[in-house]
Amino acid sequence: MKSTVLNEVFAAFCESRTHFDSMVSKLDPSKKSKVATLLGAFLRRPLTIAGAFKIQLEGTPEEFWELSFIRLKKHAGIHATLRDLWERWEEIPSEGSVEDFPPALVSEWVRDWGEDHARKMARLLSQDPLTVIRFHRRAFGQDGRLLPELEAWLASPGLPKSRAGFHSARARIFRGFASVQKNDWFKNGYFEIQDEGSQIMSLYALIPEAIRPHLGDRPRVERGSTPSIPKDIQAPPLEVVDACAGAGGKTLALSDLMGGKGRIFAYDVFETKIRNLKQRVDRAGERNVQARLLPRTGDSGLAPFESKADVVLIDAPCTGAGVLRRNPDTKWNRKPLEQAKSQGSLPIAALQESVLEQYSRLVKPGGKLVYGVCTQNRAESTGRIERFLETHPRFSLDSSGFIGPFDTDGFYMASLRAGE
Repeated sequence: MKSTVLNEVFAAFCESRTHFDSMVSKLDPSKKSKVATLLGAFLRRPLTIAGAFKIQLEGTPEEFWELSFIRLKKHAGIHATLRDLWERWEEIPSEGSVEDFPPALVSEWVRDWGEDHARKMARLLSQDPLTVIRFHRRAFGQDGRLLPELEAWLASPGLPKSRAGFHSARARIFRGFASVQKNDWFKNGYFEIQDEGSQIMSLYALIPEAIRPHLGDRPRVERGSTPSIPKDIQAPPLEVVDACAGAGGKTLALSDLMGGKGRIFAYDVFETKIRNLKQRVDRAGERNVQARLLPRTGDSGLAPFESKADVVLIDAPCTGAGVLRRNPDTKWNRKPLEQAKSQGSLPIAALQESVLEQYSRLVKPGGKLVYGVCTQNRAESTGRIERFLETHPRFSLDSSGFIGPFDTDGFYMASLRAGE
């Protein structure tokens, strides 16, 4: 396989405008591992890598981050860098710095958390992501141990070495990229790909007291108090609404934590996501999940569920800085993300407020409204909840805080109690 493959995939990536991780999943298996590793490294650490290879990229750092994807595709310096990546992959720096992020984003971090914290966040979010899987309850025998056949699969030569999860006993962590979806264990629903941060938020929605002591008042950039999710933890069977469910990672984790009991209503406005969610639910064999497509305008279809849900989880649309390791191309897309999150013309702030307003009505008296975003700025996290509470006296704050990006994706989450 020649180094030109990397340039070809990069050009196709610029043209397709799908997220990097989505594009990688569609690559030919023979190309996937090395291409995903090298191209991902460049997208996460472009200026650090170019500097290490002594290649000049266009203009000042500010001008570089203003480039369109069309100009990136034609950028001679980038293609020279990609050729060097192929030939000199052992010299690739393993982490970057603030120069590998748009100056406006770094300024936001400095404003919210201080310069030292911003530097540490940039270092962490420029590293390669981990591949994390969450084993379904069916993957464990009556003795609570992982099935021997799955242990044998984890030790097979085709997979990189893995370790137990940092936080979740149902998690397994592979260092860097691992192709884990082309086997019968995945196809038959024994595991899902899901970062531990997402697993933590799912548990927080159902049993917030298990996670509350481990939430930080700012994004975590070093090891601290760490939550632990035992493999046998069981949540009560509740009536749960999973708003903005997407492809259903948290939906499936919620169902698994409730042992397939209770009822989960998973909503999204994107037909493709609901279709994928239904396929994943069928694969996992969950029977307590109903996935529903909502219209983007007009009658939302939620009225019959007002004041009925024990828990409403809102994994809200956001600017996504907490998952930059996984979606490094978002750094170039940040301006349009702030202006409109693929849904009409609502700015992010208005969209988050709208979703909170819409779904908060579904929480029954004494129930929980759980809000989460995979980003670290104050405006979309603590600021959003403060403004919501000012105008919705029915709710009170039980707990809130940050996890990651030290050893998980970066999330903010808040649990609000509805008054009787």
